Amino acid sequence: MGAALIALTGLASNAGWAADNPPAAPISVSSLGVKKTTQFKIWRSNIEPTSSIGTWGRGLFCSDKSDIYYNKNIDNYNVAQFGKAFSERLAALGYPKYEGEESAFADKLGDEPDFKAGFTLLALNYQGCGEPKDMHGKGTIKLRVELFSSKTKKVAYSATLNGSHATEDSSKMEAFDAALFTNALNGMFSDPKFVDLFREGGDIAAASFNDKIDVVNGTRITEGMGKSSKELLNLVVTVDASLGSGSGFFVGNGGYILSNYHVVGEAKYVKVKFTGGISTVGEVVRRDPVRDVALIKTNVEPGRSISIRRGPIKVGEEVYAIGSPFGDQLSGTTTRGIISADRILEDLRFIQSDVSINPGNSGGPLVDAAGDVLAIAVLKKENAAGIGMFIPITEALEKLGLNLK
Repeated sequence: MGAALIALTGLASNAGWAADNPPAAPISVSSLGVKKTTQFKIWRSNIEPTSSIGTWGRGLFCSDKSDIYYNKNIDNYNVAQFGKAFSERLAALGYPKYEGEESAFADKLGDEPDFKAGFTLLALNYQGCGEPKDMHGKGTIKLRVELFSSKTKKVAYSATLNGSHATEDSSKMEAFDAALFTNALNGMFSDPKFVDLFREGGDIAAASFNDKIDVVNGTRITEGMGKSSKELLNLVVTVDASLGSGSGFFVGNGGYILSNYHVVGEAKYVKVKFTGGISTVGEVVRRDPVRDVALIKTNVEPGRSISIRRGPIKVGEEVYAIGSPFGDQLSGTTTRGIISADRILEDLRFIQSDVSINPGNSGGPLVDAAGDVLAIAVLKKENAAGIGMFIPITEALEKLGLNLK
């Protein structure tokens, strides 16, 4: 048996072993109709290389003991074995499989799992005796788990997991470690907060605002987008936050700006840049992660407010998107297209258009030929030209507690 394999188990002898430390029973979701997926994405170790993680005993009564030290081989082994235990536990409890794991092009196709799981190894200890194919002993493990939501772009769940496994019977190394890892994972799978994330809407909560803010509707531009589009440029801004940059636009009076939640995230303050290069600080006063909208308050009033359309949309009508694709260097970019469809996706309404949008357009306005705002840019379908999605302006106002006057 090679030294690397001995190190992988890291066991030493003892006269008797305590039973596993049982967490609460894991919760099966087989009957819940869960559709959300998760992927084992990141593994990190806080254990320093060459740190002792236990002892290994050999010989009669396992009296010949030696220390086991953490190293790269052990870490690689843990990644493979822990990932396997994670996948098997998901399947056993009824969670759907993330099919993207079998595609070399999943990321390029934009096919992300709903959650990405990251684990940090905090502590590991083995005490045991024997050979990797015929050993007995006990082990303990401590990890930190975090689930990153692909929808909200933030950590939706975190917990510290403790696991243990002990046996006096002969066991193979891989079977022993599988039991140890599964014991730790059961602490997560038994947590109702973890399970709730996989229910529809479980990773995000809709906002509710009792205090309504009155928004005075603006006046239309003089001669429509064909001749007067420049009149709107001072009302559209670039929004810089820790998550990157996007767009936004002034509504009503009082220095209020509409943008996307995924642009501002959980930031309290953001930088607002105008087309002329001047910037100011804005405070994020309201946000709704479900509808992906946010309201920013500034001390700037542009002199006029944008006109918001109240009536229904028509498929085929001409529209324009205004924003800052790829950042403030291209602020004020205006592109033209038509409305392609009015869709419901994941229980949310979207306006689909073939107007050209790119990263940085998020949060910018979609206006009709008269310059009235119809919707807010939210996303472009990856690797699919001519497919952009926009949040209806009336829903954005409603979700943020804005009352159009």
